Amino acid sequence: MKLNNQAKVGLVTVICLILQGYIFTYVLKVEPHALVSFIPLVPYLAYIYARSRRTYYYNKPLYWIAAIIILTAIDLIPYAFAL
Repeated sequence: MKLNNQAKVGLVTVICLILQGYIFTYVLKVEPHALVSFIPLVPYLAYIYARSRRTYYYNKPLYWIAAIIILTAIDLIPYAFAL
């Protein structure tokens, strides 16, 4: 079964959100602001917007996946070093 680009980006977004929640709750034991928890959704929403525009970067899901993973890591870094 082959996933389309939107399914790939959405799947990575969901995985990052779940991992981020797990790390915040069980590893770092902190409660971040609600907006910090939803930051990985921003590139996905931008991807959906780009889909309606049919721009050239819509067909590059690896860029969007990388942006989601990097933003998730950036969200975790300040809390990881605050311990």
